[in-house]
Amino acid sequence: MFKKSFYLIMVLVLVASMSLGVFSQEKEELPREQTLAIGGDESYCGNGFNPYGLGGWATYNRALSLTYMTLFYYNWGNGQLEPWLAESYEWSEDGKTLIVHLQPTAVWRDGTPVTADDVVFSKETLDQYGNFPIEKTVIESVTAADALTVNINVVDGKEFTNNALNNLENTPVISKTRWEGLVKEKGAEISGYLNTDYAEIDGSGPYKPILGEFTRSVYERVDDWWGNDIFGQPAPKYVMVLEYATNDLEQRAFDDGVLDWTDSFMSGSYKYVTTHDDVVCWDKENADGKIFNTAGAIYMVPNMTSTDHPELAEPWLRQAVAYAIDLDQIIDIAQEGLPFKANPSFITPSTLGDEYTDWDLIEETYGDRVIPHNPEKAIEILQENCEGSVEDGWTWNGNPVGPWQINSVAGWSDVNLMCELIQQQLAEVGLKMELNLLDYDLHMTRMQKMDFDWIDFILLSTNPSAIYPIQNYDTLFRGEPPLGDLCGYKSSPNYNAVNNLILKMWGLPIGSDESIGVAKEIQALVVPELPYIPLYVQTPWTRFHTTYWEGWPTVDNPVGIGQGSTWWEYPIPIVVLNVQAAK
Repeated sequence: MFKKSFYLIMVLVLVASMSLGVFSQEKEELPREQTLAIGGDESYCGNGFNPYGLGGWATYNRALSLTYMTLFYYNWGNGQLEPWLAESYEWSEDGKTLIVHLQPTAVWRDGTPVTADDVVFSKETLDQYGNFPIEKTVIESVTAADALTVNINVVDGKEFTNNALNNLENTPVISKTRWEGLVKEKGAEISGYLNTDYAEIDGSGPYKPILGEFTRSVYERVDDWWGNDIFGQPAPKYVMVLEYATNDLEQRAFDDGVLDWTDSFMSGSYKYVTTHDDVVCWDKENADGKIFNTAGAIYMVPNMTSTDHPELAEPWLRQAVAYAIDLDQIIDIAQEGLPFKANPSFITPSTLGDEYTDWDLIEETYGDRVIPHNPEKAIEILQENCEGSVEDGWTWNGNPVGPWQINSVAGWSDVNLMCELIQQQLAEVGLKMELNLLDYDLHMTRMQKMDFDWIDFILLSTNPSAIYPIQNYDTLFRGEPPLGDLCGYKSSPNYNAVNNLILKMWGLPIGSDESIGVAKEIQALVVPELPYIPLYVQTPWTRFHTTYWEGWPTVDNPVGIGQGSTWWEYPIPIVVLNVQAAK
């Protein structure tokens, strides 16, 4: 109660400041017309500006990419890696080395050049202590060929592997001079370092942090940024990130003009966006009502390693749960009819994804291209494998099936509502599930420790990327919590076969017949096994105010990244770079 009251007071103070045309920044003021304000939940601000901090934890900041640039950014509009801190890349003739060329004029904030040694240091230490792993079975080493050339060297037999492209668009590059001593001093504890000595923060990006609070972070433009001559100087003098306890509070701030950019769920969002002339989104005039850009497919996550509920490791149980879930009801009620259903290929849908998906297998296994709502089939499966009934509940091998808990982040109202609907739908076939609302940090901690029965969802990578759709499988079946393999797939009897097929897929040209064939071999194992429950293809609800800024990414203005959402941290500076002051 105190926390919600605190957030409400914060919003009211900001609204009052808005009426004066300024934002408070300690004793100084941020001119509203020079400030681009982004809203988000408690994963957005943190208490510091540490690139080693795990996403959403206390030392991490969602907009950190404004300061620490990546080598490239991915353009969802044209499917290409675009120059950012690096200007180009190519393969060596023998396919053993991906050669990356840095921007020759790139410098750190103190004026010293960004070098290949900085990139090597960043890749190695963020692999060891951060969130950006290097696949050691594929990447032999990352080395500096000279001051401006980075070599990503692959192991023998992995020539031309797509894995060498992995994380080029999202691993931050940091100064070796600034961080080497800190990493040696703190070791594995480096993720707890706040990095709030603003004078010492030595980034290469167009903004520098000047304020970090529990619910607010402020970045100021670097007016002599080295990239001005290449990319242009960004228009906003300040970028501010504000944290809100609930989606409703965030939308209230957006509606009042406190925020320029929000991605939070909003009840009635379609009507709101289409009836407000000062609000834009990806495709506002879409004839089918699909006005928001899509994100990744989401799947409900069982803990296949659970000792309290060993039934969760059984494919028949997961199939019964999938048949019991009414996706039409969830999409209509919890998502306002805007997303479409995910399928059990475990590939985020796209034109290329359709080629990779074994539709015949899915239809043969489940009777349709998506798993239909069929409670009678769910009950039939339970009767075949369990003792009991819908009225009295079910037992398997003498142990009760459920009751389970499903963990969800408190305040994510659309997801919370989805879980409530699933709870009701499972009850109709005699399966009991309780909704467990947690704060974000506790949710992440339990996820990492595999301390759960079910998790509300895992979100796959968004639209096609340089490693799509391989990274979909890699995330779900080969990753490490809290970023991947949340179901505990390493306990599956199919793990070794699926793992080897994914590794093979990394080495094949994306879109080739060989790559598609391997993907279908993977589906032959995971489609009937159903390690995750397909739900729907997520919508990030991205909407922008045009009162102070215009030039936001839309279908008619696909500049920069082609589309944008603060859910994906690293495109944020590209969106900011392409807006202009409203006329």
